[in-house]
Amino acid sequence: MMPLNGNEGIALYAQVREAIREQITSGKLKPGERLLPEEELAILMGASRMTVRRGILDLIDEGVLYRRRGVGTFIAHRHIDRHHNRLTGYFESAAEEGFVPRIEVLLREITGATLMVARALNLREDEPIVRVRTLRLADDQPLAVHDEHVSYRLYPDILDAGIETRQLWELLSERGDPVRRAVQRVEARLAEDEIARLLGVEEGAPILYKLRTVYSEDGRPVEFAICYNRGDRYSLTTTLTR
Repeated sequence: MMPLNGNEGIALYAQVREAIREQITSGKLKPGERLLPEEELAILMGASRMTVRRGILDLIDEGVLYRRRGVGTFIAHRHIDRHHNRLTGYFESAAEEGFVPRIEVLLREITGATLMVARALNLREDEPIVRVRTLRLADDQPLAVHDEHVSYRLYPDILDAGIETRQLWELLSERGDPVRRAVQRVEARLAEDEIARLLGVEEGAPILYKLRTVYSEDGRPVEFAICYNRGDRYSLTTTLTR
């Protein structure tokens, strides 16, 4: 990194911040890479350690960098920001954020509804359902695991409808059963062994766990999803009014 210019009329901490940002934007610093220690950056840039620290803190506040206690400061992965004031599909949301989306189908089966799925879809426990488990990737990096469920009685041929490129509720809309709203709950959890492996994170890493029920135009619950999202790659934006 180049030494700072005290004659530019720009605060030195801001120059630090933007110099690091430029290194990230240009690809010289890559996601997951460790940033040089503050002491080394201060020497390279001809600034005080406090100046360097303030510039770094700005980028941490933005989510561009993150710290691991006792280890150092790292370059964060870009986030997919889902706007939860409207119902959008994964491909649409990822494309809006500038990512290349992809879905890998991990499991497709006809099985009996668990109690949680049955309650969400107004079915009997053990009633046949279609279950699809997928891995969502952005720029070929794992982002989320989705378990989606619909009634087999209502949609017996849904597995033949192109689930590699659509969420189940999108397929229902395309097949004449449009959806209008969804209700979901999001909570913080720790990744257990299988989910951690699929998402490429350490066991016990923070994830966002989401339960979502999608409703048809006439108010019927038609799809229930259990979602596990990487905490370091996924963020939520909602609009609140009063």
